[in-house]
Amino acid sequence: MKLGKSVGMQYFLIYLMYIIPGSCLFAKFLQGQAKFLLLLMLYGWLFVQFKQFRSGYALRFVALFTVSVLFTRFYTNGGAGISSLFQFLVCVLSTQMAIYCDKEKFLTRWVKFVTVMAAISVVFWAVFYFKPDLVSAYPGTVYKTQDLGSAGYEVEYHGRGLLIYSYLEIHPTRNCGVFTEPGVHQVVLNMTLFILLFWQERLDFKDNKQYRLCVLGVLLGLVTCQSTTGYIGTILILAMFFVTGDSEKKYKGIKQFVVVAVALGMVVLLADYAARNDKSILYTQFIYKLFGADGGGLDVSEGTGQYRTGTMMVCLDIMVNQPFGVGYDIFNVMKNAYADGLVAASFLQFPAVFGVLPWLLLMSLIFLPVLTRLKPGIALLYIFLFVNTTLAQTDLMYPGFFMIPMYLVGVPDASENDLEKTASRNEEEFKTE
Repeated sequence: MKLGKSVGMQYFLIYLMYIIPGSCLFAKFLQGQAKFLLLLMLYGWLFVQFKQFRSGYALRFVALFTVSVLFTRFYTNGGAGISSLFQFLVCVLSTQMAIYCDKEKFLTRWVKFVTVMAAISVVFWAVFYFKPDLVSAYPGTVYKTQDLGSAGYEVEYHGRGLLIYSYLEIHPTRNCGVFTEPGVHQVVLNMTLFILLFWQERLDFKDNKQYRLCVLGVLLGLVTCQSTTGYIGTILILAMFFVTGDSEKKYKGIKQFVVVAVALGMVVLLADYAARNDKSILYTQFIYKLFGADGGGLDVSEGTGQYRTGTMMVCLDIMVNQPFGVGYDIFNVMKNAYADGLVAASFLQFPAVFGVLPWLLLMSLIFLPVLTRLKPGIALLYIFLFVNTTLAQTDLMYPGFFMIPMYLVGVPDASENDLEKTASRNEEEFKTE
């Protein structure tokens, strides 16, 4: 029995992959485990009924997560629950199902989908940024996001919109897309930029203009996100792109276009900084967070950096003294004992909770396909992007990251050497105009 390479089905699965995890729809509106159970039932049905959706690579993650959660639960007497397992599995299986629906078309459809969502988010961001009074006219669902402030004096913040754009009162001037914060939005945008710049040969566009519009849309989304982690990732992706493939003529036009786009972006950021100084995007999201209020040297103690650093210290202490993990209950107690408000650092939080060995196995499953099938510089860039983001976020498994090794394993000719053999297929379309 075959499902066939359904365009509608793949875009539906891509949308599910896109919103997991970190979307407002999942985090703030759909509560409890029912959402994960429904998705797992859907994926289980696809896996059983249609051979095209089956992947031994994904099953290794399923086995690893299941054993890790069960061991931790019994070893720590309840320090991990079924919700943790469900979230891990849904992230992996959402990526697998979206790719395996139609492997040949996945990358192109993913890029087009993310570009459209990025363009929508930029338009909404611009409207609400310059005309904030129009937010009340936005017909999206209204929901509570969080309370901030001392007990008895809390200020309640809300969000509006779930499916195509979410306006968040806690981030009124930042482009969060459909996500709970800009740091999650930048994951899908930066990894789409990664695909656009390094896997051009795998994309099927009508012409060079369409390709450039996708690059521009993603870059605009990244600039308006105002995520420090995202900016660092974008700078490194662009830097790697400009130092690789210098001898390839087909990249010259693209590089010239990217140079112009980046230059215009820098002009806007510098003009904003000159006009608004310490309230500008450049200062609040880059200078202040990396160098502190006086800009006198590298300083991550300002902003959210101090809370992430504290979480890292707790995790490292547990990894050294409790290498089998302590579970979430003890981990949260240790965080609260160290300092208030510690967040993020999921890259180190996983071994602290579930143990060092499962963490090493997990990293091996993710990084080995990348290290063995991509050029060394690009592989190391991917690893840095993964570590940089997961040290700054509370989730470890993001489909935006996981789709790279999953695609490399699932598509036989996805390695760099094989891509070079097929590069001539699109070369005429991407010549310098």
